[in-house]
This record gives sequence, structure tokens and C-alpha cells, in this order.
Amino acid sequence: MTEAFPGETDLVQRARSEAEAFGELYEHYAPLIFRFVLNRLHDRTVAEDLTADVFYKALRAIDRYEARGRPFRTWLYQIAANTVTDHLRTRRPALELEAVGEQQDRRPAVDEQVAQRAEVRRVRAALDGLNDAQRLAISLKLGQDMHTADIAVTMGRSEGAVKQLIHRGLMAIREQLEETPRAPEPAG
Repeated sequence: MTEAFPGETDLVQRARSEAEAFGELYEHYAPLIFRFVLNRLHDRTVAEDLTADVFYKALRAIDRYEARGRPFRTWLYQIAANTVTDHLRTRRPALELEAVGEQQDRRPAVDEQVAQRAEVRRVRAALDGLNDAQRLAISLKLGQDMHTADIAVTMGRSEGAVKQLIHRGLMAIREQLEETPRAPEPAG
């Protein structure tokens, strides 16, 4: 495995003692980590908070980071996956009414929303039917466009095992979606 971007190895080394270097790593990787967390949680505010947590944890532990054939980004994804798992274990559903009242209504027509929500529920139900390992492997592969080798390092599994998780997960999703009827299209 190689550096994720030119000069990353040097930048990581400098980030151990220079805040500016860590800031460059943050600028490069924060959007990727945010997208990964958002894809797992589907809540923008929580994803922003957890992305900040991931980088706080990375900053505190950067002295312990050792490449050992895995890029810095893989290490960050591993921290992010663990942070999301910890959050899911401890979360308590809460609705902040003030936040809901402040949002502007930019939604499509009600019939389109109903159809979209039904389709999203159908896909999420198929994803929820997967085991945690399959869901994580597919999320990293499709949602983050990670290479199988990097996913294997992140998950602590062999590349063959990751390929098998992805294949079986996608087959299970396909079967579930074929069995579940689509939402009717809105009348237009």
C-alpha cells in the first residue's frame, strides 16, 4: 500500500509536533470521514460531532500511529468505525424541537416525499438485515470508495474475507430488494 496523497508520510510525521501539519491532514480527510459517518448514521449534526471526535482522538493518539503498510486514512477510518459503533451503543433518541422549528421547508411535494421515504426505508431495511461486518465492509467499499486491501486492514481481516463479506452482503441486499415491493411512483 502506498501513501494516500504525495507527501502524506512526511505530513503525518510532522503532525506529531506541528499543529499546522495536523490541520492539513484534517483538511484533506475530514470530508471523507464526515461522509463515512453520515452514511452510517444519517444525521448531519451527529456526523459533524462524531467527525470532530474522530480527529480529536487521532490527534491524541498520533504518536502511537505506525504505518505498518497501512495509510493514515485507513487508521482514521478505523477510529471512525469504532466511534460510530460506540455512539450507536450509547445513543438515546431525542428530538430537539427548537432545531426542527428553525429548519426551512425545502422538501419536494408530499407524494414525492412519501415515495422517497418508502424507497429509503426499503433499502435501509435491506442494509439492516446484514450483519455488522457486512454492513461496514459495504459502507467502506461503496460509500467511501476504499480499496479492498485498505478495508481489510481497517477491519482486521484478510482481503479474501472482505471480498466475501462484500459479495455476500450485496447478494443479500439484492435478494431482499427483489422480495420487497417498490413504493408506487407519485402521480405526476
